[in-house]
Amino acid sequence: MFRRAGRVRAVRSSGLDAALAHALTEPITNALAGARLREVGRTVSVGQEFSVAGDENRPDGLLWHGVNLSPISATGLALDEFGRYVAARSRRCSSVVGERAAVEKLWGSLSDQWGPAVREYRWSQPLLVAEGDVAVGPSGLRAALPGEEAAVFPAAVAMFREEVGVDPLLGDGGRSYRARVDGLIHYGRTYVVIEDGEVLFKADVGALFGPVAQIHGVWVRPDQRGRGLGRTAMADLVRQVRRDHAPQVTLYVNDFNEPARRAYAAAGFRQVGELSTILF
Repeated sequence: MFRRAGRVRAVRSSGLDAALAHALTEPITNALAGARLREVGRTVSVGQEFSVAGDENRPDGLLWHGVNLSPISATGLALDEFGRYVAARSRRCSSVVGERAAVEKLWGSLSDQWGPAVREYRWSQPLLVAEGDVAVGPSGLRAALPGEEAAVFPAAVAMFREEVGVDPLLGDGGRSYRARVDGLIHYGRTYVVIEDGEVLFKADVGALFGPVAQIHGVWVRPDQRGRGLGRTAMADLVRQVRRDHAPQVTLYVNDFNEPARRAYAAAGFRQVGELSTILF
């Protein structure tokens, strides 16, 4: 029976389990937003970052409106409601990210107000999942250890500047970004190849949600590119992340980044979807 989407309301503790279950219906697509929902769930701030459309026990969709604006498995009616809800408020997110069709529909409600602030549209970002095991030789890849933050941080900054196009040291002098880097190392979620104290390759398990580990922050030192390190380290990364964190290893990549796409394909990744990101 057709159900008309209800009004948009903050996710409450009473509806958290249903919200998580809803996000888990598509864990690969919803990994980033779902991981944040689980992280802030049952805290006083969950309703400040997440809203639901429809019955809170049977959502028509969820919306993350924190540092990112991200629709989560939302119906067309829910996306219309989210669009009206967000358009009536000031923008506080740094990006809009999610499944491409959902982002395009949501953006239709926001483009007039927010369009002038856009820095870059990345409409096509293939969503990839690792399949099987690719046999590789030794790569030297391992989890970064507490105490190696000083070596990893410059590589993380270089990756962020190159990938996102902004400097993570601006604003608070890099304190929040350094805390993020330190936290990932602390929890065994940063993997590196280090030689002579220098990071040659780095990748992070940026989001963990249900059976999914989503890889973020992949970086190869410029003088090491084109030598096969990215392909070898990525294949080894899949094996280690499956062992340490979750069985399904995913990532998304800009469609124009041909070298990275070739390396991921050689490491056993295939496309299962398409995301979009709008950067402010």
